Amino acid sequence: MASMFLGNPASIAPVSLETVRSLLEPQPAPCVSLYMPTHRTVPDNLVDQPTYRHLLDALAMGLSATQPTREVDRLLEPLHAIEDNVRFWQHTRDGLAVLAADGTARIFLLPAPVKPLALVTSRFHTMPLVRIAASVERFNVLTLTSRAAHVYEGQVTEGRAAGGPGGRVDPVPLHGIPGTDAAPGELDRGAVVDEEIFQPHRVQRGMGPGGRGFTSVVHGGTGSKQDDIDADTEIFFRHVDEVVHEQVSKHSGLPLVLVALPRLAAVFRGVSKNRLLLDAYVDRDAHLLPEESIAPLVAPIFAAARDKRIGRELHLFEQARDHGLGSGDLSDIARAAVAGRVATLLIEKDRFETGRLDRQTGAIITNGEAPGDVSRSGDRPALRQEDLFGAVAETVLLHGGGILAIERIAMPTESGVAAVYRY
Repeated sequence: MASMFLGNPASIAPVSLETVRSLLEPQPAPCVSLYMPTHRTVPDNLVDQPTYRHLLDALAMGLSATQPTREVDRLLEPLHAIEDNVRFWQHTRDGLAVLAADGTARIFLLPAPVKPLALVTSRFHTMPLVRIAASVERFNVLTLTSRAAHVYEGQVTEGRAAGGPGGRVDPVPLHGIPGTDAAPGELDRGAVVDEEIFQPHRVQRGMGPGGRGFTSVVHGGTGSKQDDIDADTEIFFRHVDEVVHEQVSKHSGLPLVLVALPRLAAVFRGVSKNRLLLDAYVDRDAHLLPEESIAPLVAPIFAAARDKRIGRELHLFEQARDHGLGSGDLSDIARAAVAGRVATLLIEKDRFETGRLDRQTGAIITNGEAPGDVSRSGDRPALRQEDLFGAVAETVLLHGGGILAIERIAMPTESGVAAVYRY
């Protein structure tokens, strides 16, 4: 969608821990951070653009306190790029984050709603992104036929009515692929194979009727038509695997669930190098599968993989704690995070502890406002207390650690945090 709706200096970025980690690096101040809930359908989404404009006004007000008008306009130019972009607002999800500095912006389409917030600070406000990126409820899906592939991102939800997990999937934007008519998240075999078979190593030149030169394409040498189809299918699947790895898995870090008929699934697994591809898959003809039925089919497979992963992390934590290399005490974890000692942090999903973290010493203060911010939320200045869990998680990320946000019932501690130390 980035290429479809936007251009520089605004671009849509994937929600991942790696992306958040890059945002935590020093940025040219001032940094602006905008968060808001969005809606997928009419009439609910009619309020989204007015809400966005209101938050833009709040950012302009905050910037004008320290910046001249020309600089305010430059800093907010990438945010204004989507202000009146009708197609963009027709393809939002459940939340929106826009983080900008020095006249460029990264835009995040979020799978969960967030509170409206407009901040002007010396660094990006990434805590809502950290929470979403650390969630263990998200996954990628690849639906595959011999002619086309589609890539989605999904989020599992526990289905109360049906008694099992469900969810929703959204197409993942892809770029730089052969063919100009592909829908978001789609790879078309025809364009891929056409591009490949005319590469020098695939083409032999000979003589046509009347001695005139012509080009004949040899698909992997001589053989039956079925052999040619199989060779082209493998070419296509290799391309799909490369694109999904480079543009999706490499950035999202999410488990990948395959939806394909058994013969195609076997061929794809034979060529795939994607370590995030799960062993279990959905045995269905993706060509006949409506998009809305994908998540309910995939969710049980992903949920089993998620539970296995959580179990593995809990076991590692218990082992680490038994050997003095793990803790569930927030104060201890905060100090270890600042020192770069946290290898893995488990945090309780949707739990917040207000206060401030001294990012130099690791000391925590459990009350009081975060000082020095020109901020607004809604119609009044934002009286903002820092989310201690989020602040510790940011610090862990900045030092190369991993984070998982899991349900309270699965947490191994009452404190809502648990850490495995490097040493």
